Amino acid sequence: MEDIFKDIRPIVEANIKAAEEAGTLNAKVMPFDHVVTKEERKLVVFKYDIGKKRVKSKIDRYFANILINKKTKEIGKYIKINGIENALDLKGQPFIITANHFSPYDSLIVRYLTNKIGYKNKLSIVINETNLFMGGSLGKIIRSIDVLPYAHDLEYLGKIFNPHLTKVIEKGNIILIYPEQEMWLDYPYARPLMPGAYHYATKLNVPILPLFVTFKKNEAEETIYTINVGKPLYPNQELSLGDNKELMMQKDYSFKRSVYS
Repeated sequence: MEDIFKDIRPIVEANIKAAEEAGTLNAKVMPFDHVVTKEERKLVVFKYDIGKKRVKSKIDRYFANILINKKTKEIGKYIKINGIENALDLKGQPFIITANHFSPYDSLIVRYLTNKIGYKNKLSIVINETNLFMGGSLGKIIRSIDVLPYAHDLEYLGKIFNPHLTKVIEKGNIILIYPEQEMWLDYPYARPLMPGAYHYATKLNVPILPLFVTFKKNEAEETIYTINVGKPLYPNQELSLGDNKELMMQKDYSFKRSVYS
């Protein structure tokens, strides 16, 4: 896959090193990301066709799905799966996937798994609102497939994001959330998790399927990805919302860290 960040890799690597030294492992390290203004949020994010209700949105999604599924199939020869039985345990029901975020293309790796277990075209990805402003073909694809742009805006969350996320689950589909929050380019280690995914899992009473993707070069200098699938994490309705999401988050983090132990 094209390395769209090759020109800024030295900057990213320096930012990652600085964040590691400062202990801020959820910090933004990608330079030049678009900063969304309040006006842009009202004009673009609020008006984004999150439910793909418009005819043009439906057409764009149809062709984007064809392209994205083709690319997913192509990279399949570079992907291995450990623990697929844990994913198969959830087949036929909605759930939330959590995964590490190390590449602009890592959702293709997750999609390979979801397609394999019978959820083709049933994956919605939570993205940062800044991604709606991404240029080029990648930006076009992101806006065309099923994504849930997240914004730190109570009105947007209450009126648009939360209701649509609930609809995705009610349809029996899957949601991918990156609980590390920010993408750290090619970072191989687990980072502390943020509570959002576990909040929604508890509120909607759906399981979390924890993933951690590892990667390394083979003898031919090709990158081989391994999807490590943990056992599903279920909300305990006898616990409070706060205790529940904290427990699920810690169990998920323990799994992700255990992949390297």
